[in-house]
Amino acid sequence: MRFNLFGLLVLGCALGGCVSSGNESIADATNATVSGQLLKGKTTQTDVRRIYGDPIKTSFSSNGFETWEYEFTRLQSKPTNFIPYVNLVHSGAEGDKKTLVIFFDKQKIVQDYTMSTSRIDMSRGIITR
Repeated sequence: MRFNLFGLLVLGCALGGCVSSGNESIADATNATVSGQLLKGKTTQTDVRRIYGDPIKTSFSSNGFETWEYEFTRLQSKPTNFIPYVNLVHSGAEGDKKTLVIFFDKQKIVQDYTMSTSRIDMSRGIITR
């Protein structure tokens, strides 16, 4: 019985695991790779669109500067999701979210950018932590 439960847990983790959403062009991006692709004062919006595709969000400041945002989220199911009855008490997903924000001047040239990664922990059930 013990082996069967462990086998089901391993099989469930292997089969049910990952979900991703957002712009896959930044899925494996790091500060180093981004800094090699975006040159402040040189890279144009056309270059950025060619490298990363369309942004998920754009905004404009009162001084006419434009901001583009890119996001990518990768989540993996928690192992408890696949254990009957235990999943009623505690289940969910965890993973990482990457965000790339690029700031352009009025001439549509990159002036600055920021790349960040944050941890996500989505829990549900009676015990959420």
